[in-house]
Amino acid sequence: PEQLGTKTYQEYIRIFINEVPVSILSFDHYPVIGDSITRNLRPEWYENLEIFADEAKKSGKPFWAFALATAHKPYPIPTISDLRLQVYSNLAYGAQGIQYFTYWTPPAGTWDFHDGPIYEGKRTEMFVKVKTVNEEIKNLSGVFLGAKVISTFHTGSAIPKGTRQLSKLPSPVKVLKTEGEGAIVSFLEKGNTAFMVVVNRDLLKSMKLNIKVNSKVKRVLKDGVIDKGNLSGLNSLEVDPGDIVIFTWTKSGQ
Repeated sequence: PEQLGTKTYQEYIRIFINEVPVSILSFDHYPVIGDSITRNLRPEWYENLEIFADEAKKSGKPFWAFALATAHKPYPIPTISDLRLQVYSNLAYGAQGIQYFTYWTPPAGTWDFHDGPIYEGKRTEMFVKVKTVNEEIKNLSGVFLGAKVISTFHTGSAIPKGTRQLSKLPSPVKVLKTEGEGAIVSFLEKGNTAFMVVVNRDLLKSMKLNIKVNSKVKRVLKDGVIDKGNLSGLNSLEVDPGDIVIFTWTKSGQ
């Protein structure tokens, strides 16, 4: 008899890319589950994202990725930290577009959809949250749009399944340590410009980031502006739940 399905997620993605003639790939995984008090990330999310991003890179096709904006069973009403963690994790892995499920809240039905950006014909608090995050993405498009992901790692005493522990830093970065849950640390390039993206993996708590870099490294602020301040020496930064910190330098300056 014919065997249906595939043995692994990676094989599934690879076959899809090879057999379905699309020009853009789409990653759809909602990782935040729980309620208003307790929130957890699905343990397989980063592994899936790691595999999908790697297969997309091998295929030479760009990928877009989803963030959840409408609550339904078993997903809670997203906080802005939930949105940021999903969006910035996707961007750190190379996503070239962000999609939301959904803009207009579907009928409640089996899944009990509620509190999307447009709910019962009116704008909600979620509309404001999505608008805020979209503005941040737009301001940071100079970092992510058209960038090539060189490598992506994680920090923390326990990193997500299927990911790699940060063990080596590029020469402009002397020290990078995180406290608490840990972070994604992604290295991207656009032409002669290098970027280091750090995303706090914790949905509920801020993260202390201790970093020491050489004088060539500058910080890219959330509004997209490059801070000209001198970062030489040890810097201690507080990163909000799910939020991002970005550094940049010119590769020839290494």
